[in-house]
Amino acid sequence: MKNLKYGFMKKPKNIVADYLNNLSNDELRSIYNTSFSYGIKVNDLTRKMQNELMRRNINPSPSLF
Repeated sequence: MKNLKYGFMKKPKNIVADYLNNLSNDELRSIYNTSFSYGIKVNDLTRKMQNELMRRNINPSPSLF
């Protein structure tokens, strides 16, 4: 088995921030709100979605129905 150095590891072309940046406002808000509805707790992802919503000047507080 051959060990690869860290610098030679292949990385994904799209990162989470790129994916969130490509979503429409409605899609991003829908994903953010449903994560609270279903109790999905992924702190890093939630924080990145909040940052993207704030960058778009959208209130990141979840709307509870």
